[in-house]
Amino acid sequence: MSKKENRCHCGTGHKITCPKCSKLKMVILLKNGNSHLKYKTSHTTYANPVWYNHLSKNNKTINTLINSMYKRFQKSKYVGATNQLMFFDNQTKQHITTIITA
Repeated sequence: MSKKENRCHCGTGHKITCPKCSKLKMVILLKNGNSHLKYKTSHTTYANPVWYNHLSKNNKTINTLINSMYKRFQKSKYVGATNQLMFFDNQTKQHITTIITA
């Protein structure tokens, strides 16, 4: 794989993950009472965390990406506060699978 395939192609200059160029998106749905783990989007609204696969792994299969992202999730601060993990194809926005963690 060439170096160009490991980088962001949309022009935003992201180095590890990119909301536009990554192949897979994982939405972490938190349990009630865990708003302190959500991202603040404006003065009054909060959003669940969203992770994208590493750009260097875009050439891997979807199942491989899901497994590696799930392993990263298991080592994160969100592991005990999560109901579900939802995986989406980041290009087509199609739902791929849901993992129930609670």
